[in-house]
Amino acid sequence: MTQTTERQTSAPWDSVLALARREAATLKVADLADEAGYSPFHFARRFSAHVGIGPGQYLIAMRIDAAKRMLLGAEHPVIDVAAAVGFDSLSSFSRRFRQTVGVPPAELRRLAERISDHPPRPFSLTAPDERTVRIHLDVPEELSRRGDASIWVGWYAHPAPIGLPRSGTLTSGEQFIDLPLCDSAPFLLGFAVAPDADPRAHLTPSTPVVAAHPHPITAAGEVTLRFRAQEDAVGIPLLSALPSLCRR
Repeated sequence: MTQTTERQTSAPWDSVLALARREAATLKVADLADEAGYSPFHFARRFSAHVGIGPGQYLIAMRIDAAKRMLLGAEHPVIDVAAAVGFDSLSSFSRRFRQTVGVPPAELRRLAERISDHPPRPFSLTAPDERTVRIHLDVPEELSRRGDASIWVGWYAHPAPIGLPRSGTLTSGEQFIDLPLCDSAPFLLGFAVAPDADPRAHLTPSTPVVAAHPHPITAAGEVTLRFRAQEDAVGIPLLSALPSLCRR
């Protein structure tokens, strides 16, 4: 669910990203730079161009993703989860988790329980604006065969699903939607889940079905948002707890 540039074959990005995913709790940016064979400054610049966010942000994303899975996978105390993913203090972990996911760590568990009883229904969080973008939703056929998928389309400040979106819409059974522009968040990202999805598929999907427009959008028009299963090593995990946006 992130914008990426054309692969740069001069750097071993696959091995760097695999290392970051595997050992994020103990790594620093300098460790990744050593793996790539670059100075930290040059590495950070090349990494950001390749992945869409900086290497430090990427490591934090991997740690928060691991924390989400631990929180929903067992009854680990939050302080133990924080230590396991590389945070020295509970307060810094809780603050970064909330900034990145949109809810505190303990609230993620309550949110999973709520989704189990009441799956999110279509809703909209947008501000009126005469400038709108008509979005064609291109959803994989294998997902459509299971019924009308729940599809989130929203505006983000960065080309990655880190933190809650500034605005957006959850829809189902539609091929087109009209979304008002959001000047402070020009990146259009999407996420789709099957109608029979369980809470973990909403909050910690193993292979998320995601979409990202390749460029910031700042003017009205019409675009196609192509949803595909995220299976490569470059993709940034879906970190936003989108169901928390639905206020019943």
